[in-house]
Amino acid sequence: MPLVAVRDLRVYFRIRQGWVRAVDGVNLSIDRGETVGLVGESGCGKTTLAYAITQLLPSNAHILGGQVIWEPDGKLYPYREEYWKIAAERIAKDIEALKARLAAMPKPEEGSKPDAERAALEEELELLRHPLSVTYRSYLEPEIRALEAKVAELEAQMEQGSRGAGRQLAQVQARLAAARQEGDLMAVTRRKDGRLREYHPKLSAVRWAQISIVFQGAMNALNPVYTVGDQIVEAIQTHEQMSDDEARKRVEELYRLVGIPTDRIDNYPHEYSGGMKQRAMIAMALALGPRLVIMDEPTTALDVITAAKIMDEIRRLQETLKMTLIIISHDVSTVAKVADRICVMYAGEIIEESSSKKIFSQTLHPYTEGLLGAFPSVKGEKKRIESIPGSPPSLVTPPSGCRFHPRCKYAKDICTTTPPPYVVPEPGHRSLCHFSQDFYTQGALTRT
Repeated sequence: MPLVAVRDLRVYFRIRQGWVRAVDGVNLSIDRGETVGLVGESGCGKTTLAYAITQLLPSNAHILGGQVIWEPDGKLYPYREEYWKIAAERIAKDIEALKARLAAMPKPEEGSKPDAERAALEEELELLRHPLSVTYRSYLEPEIRALEAKVAELEAQMEQGSRGAGRQLAQVQARLAAARQEGDLMAVTRRKDGRLREYHPKLSAVRWAQISIVFQGAMNALNPVYTVGDQIVEAIQTHEQMSDDEARKRVEELYRLVGIPTDRIDNYPHEYSGGMKQRAMIAMALALGPRLVIMDEPTTALDVITAAKIMDEIRRLQETLKMTLIIISHDVSTVAKVADRICVMYAGEIIEESSSKKIFSQTLHPYTEGLLGAFPSVKGEKKRIESIPGSPPSLVTPPSGCRFHPRCKYAKDICTTTPPPYVVPEPGHRSLCHFSQDFYTQGALTRT
C-alpha cells in the first residue's frame, strides 16, 4: 500500500496571459521505504508537484482537480478503491449527460460573444473529469449517510455494554473515513474553487513532522543572520515540546548522522561550504523523523565530486533510516544510483515511469531517449552528445495532441491532434506515447 498517492492532480497558476498548466493530470504512488526519482527539464512541473504535496504553493496557485492522499498507517486503502469506483461510475453518467447537452446546443459563430450557458456546462464538465475530494463526497452522499447512521447505532450498542460492537465499529468508521476522502492534503488547505485559504492547523501535524523537504539551493534556504544550529533547533521546537538542551543534543546527533563535525553547530551559513550547507539542510529535514523526505535538486550548484558525495550520503541515510524519498533532478544519472524507480516529467505530465534499470535498458518514450542521450556515459561507447531540438512548450498554450510532438523525430499525424494514452507493455512500466507498444515490441528505443 502506498504511503502517498497523487491522483489525477492538476495545479494551475493564474497569470495575465491565462492558466499555466504546471501539473496537469499527474498520477503517482510511492510505497513505504521506496526511493523515487523525478527528472526532467526546467519548467516541467517537478518542483510544483513537490510543493503541492507539501502545500507550499504560492497564492496564485489553484488546485483544479485531483487528490494527494497521505495515509501513514494504511488503514483506509482497502476501502478507498471501492468508494472511488462507486463515485466514478456515477460521475461518468453525468459526464455523458453533459456531453449530450453540449452537443445539442448550437455551436457559437466565429467572433461572437461567448455563450454563458455553454461556458458553465464546459466548466462543470471539466471539474467532473478531474474530481476533487469535495466532488467525490457529493457523489457518495448516500453511502456516507448510511455509514454515519451505522456508526451512531454501534456507538449506542457499545454504551449499552455490547461486546461485539467494538470491532465492527472500527471497520465502519474506517469505511466512513474512506468515503469522506479523509487523508487528502488538498482538502486540508483548499476551498471548493481550488484557491488557497488560510493556514489550517491540521497541516502542522503533517508538514515537516511527517513530510519534509530539502529545498533547491541551500544557500537561499538558510537564514544568513542565524546560526545553522539555531535554525534546526527552531524547526524542532516549533513541532515538539523540547528544552533548548534537548533540542541541541538532537542537532548534534543529526550532525553526526550527516557527517558534519558537531563543533560547527554555532557557525553561520556563510562559514559552511556548499556541501556542508546541503548536509545541514538534509539534517534539518530529518530533524523530526519524517516518513517522507522530498529532496529538490540536492546537488544544485555543487561540483561533481561534492555532488557524488552528497548522493552517497543520501543513499546511506536511506538504507540506515529506511526513509521514503522523492529526489528531484535534471540529471537522470544523478538519481539512478539511489532511486528504485524513475518518473520522467515533460510539460506538466509524467511521460514515462519505470524501474531505474529498466528505463535505461528499455526506453519507451522519445523524450526519455533524448534526455538520456544528452548525458555522457562513463562506461558505454564514446559518442557525440546530442541535445533535444527545440525548447519546452509554453504551458499557457501547450501543443495539441502529444505535448512533445513539435520536438519528436518519430511524430506522425495522430501525435498532432490526439492526446496519447498511457501504454503499459509490462508491469511497472508505463509511457505516454501513441507508439510505446511498437517501441517495446520492435526494440526501437532500446539502449545498450
